[in-house]
Order: sequence, then structure tokens, then C-alpha cells
Amino acid sequence: MEAEYDSIADEYDATRDSASREEVEALVRALGGCTSILDVGVGTGRFAAPLSGAGYVVTGVDLSRRMLLKARDKGLDRLLLGDAYALPFSDKSFDAAIIIHVLHVVVDWATVVREIGRVTRGPVASILRVPQGYVAPSAPSSGPSAQSAPGHPARVRTQHRMWQNEIELKSRVPPLRLERIMDETIMIPVADAIRSLHARRAAGAQIVPPAVKQEMLDRIIAIAGTQSVPRRIVEDLAVWRAGDLQALS
Repeated sequence: MEAEYDSIADEYDATRDSASREEVEALVRALGGCTSILDVGVGTGRFAAPLSGAGYVVTGVDLSRRMLLKARDKGLDRLLLGDAYALPFSDKSFDAAIIIHVLHVVVDWATVVREIGRVTRGPVASILRVPQGYVAPSAPSSGPSAQSAPGHPARVRTQHRMWQNEIELKSRVPPLRLERIMDETIMIPVADAIRSLHARRAAGAQIVPPAVKQEMLDRIIAIAGTQSVPRRIVEDLAVWRAGDLQALS
């Protein structure tokens, strides 16, 4: 995984949204009077940088050396190359911890959250994206044509398993606090969405020659023209007791 994120470090921030005011304010509320904060999977410092600016002493740990270099460029200096499966810290080293947009990319998420619980004295906070399904606008709301085989809702596409680890965590260890911090629908130009997706995947296996791939991309963008699509973004702030995570069986 470190190699994958090393390869996308240069374009990572350009293809992700910065931490929003709502997200930062929610984290500050969750962290309360804490001082020392561990950011597990700190990446380029998207959340660590604003929290550091708010006065917290933030230590960031990540597997990707190049992502850490990007974080250092933002003024963060308490950065450590390390593995979330075996955090290089003594028990109860930090007042609080955050882990944001990380659990969905690890295989054994339970080991990761137990480790975070081990090294943390107080709250552990995360911002969880709430998966949204999509119903085709032309789908009828009732009648025979809206029916489907058992277990297969008509004309409904649900989000893939990207956020499944977060859902399982909330189920197995109910958060001490769960707060809706964002629910908004924005219009995204189709061309921009395609470019962003292309930038995210550009570091993958180059099965298609780059020149051919670029030509295909240009054609798709030309077809999309000025079309836009709605995107609903729903996020929750979740807060757990460190002890509850450490005791996860």
C-alpha cells in the first residue's frame, strides 16, 4: 500500500477536497480539551494541518514516505513513517486520536482500531462518509414495472463496499457520539469528475498505452460537454472511547 500512495502523492490533494470548515469544527468539538493528538493515516496532512493551526499538538503516522513529505510542506513536523497495524508508540501516549478516510483501505480494520485504542487515553474521532444509493430518475415509483426479483430492488444501484469497514465498526462498537455534520447536494461537471477519476487511477497498471488512454479520455470529455450531475455528500462525526476500541474482540 505504501508504494501505491507514494505513486499518487503529487496529485493527491488536487483530486481530494480540502478539510471543510464543518469537518474541522466538528473535530475540535470532539477533541475538547485534549492537547496531544495522533492522526493515523495522516497522508498529506489534510486534517492534521488545520488542527495544528487550531493549537493542537498533532503527531501524524503514515506508511507513505512521499505523502509525509507533502505533509511536511504544510508545516507539520511531528511525522513518523509507521504501520497502523503496529503503531510505534507506548500505551496511552496521546490524549486523543483521529482516523479519517483510512479504514476503507485496510484489510484488518479491527486490528487497526485496537491499536489506536491502545495508544490513546481519551476520545477517538473519525469522519465517516455515509454511503448513498442512487435511484434512476425515470424509475416508476409503483406498478409492475417497478418490481424486481427478491433481493434485487428495481433500478437501484447501491454504493460499492468502499465504506463497509466503517459500517461494520459502527455496528460492532457503537460510537459514544454520532453527529451529522454534512448533508448537501452539489452539482459536479461531468468533465471534472472524469478528470479527477482519471488522476486517481493514473498510477495503476498501464494496460492501455498512455497515448490511447488519453485519446479515449479526451473523447469522453468532449461527449460530456457541459453536463453536470448531482452529488449528495453526507458525513457523520463518530467518537468512541479508546478503551472500547482496544477491547474490540
